[in-house]
Amino acid sequence: MTDNAMVYRNSRRFSEMLTRFGARHIRTPAYTPRWNGKVERFIQTLQSEWAYSRTWPDSHNTRPQPASFLR
Repeated sequence: MTDNAMVYRNSRRFSEMLTRFGARHIRTPAYTPRWNGKVERFIQTLQSEWAYSRTWPDSHNTRPQPASFLR
């Protein structure tokens, strides 16, 4: 779930990533901040419980990890 920013709407790389993971892209309706709050909360949870909860030796080690967290 994202807002309607052009980076999500027009990004070939983002679209390919969604396809690779079998994910569906849901866009929040315009002028509905409570929907965007769900997205912001998910990002906050991902950062606090995955990205910043451990010490990573380098950025290459973090790449495969989000899939196991999301599962």
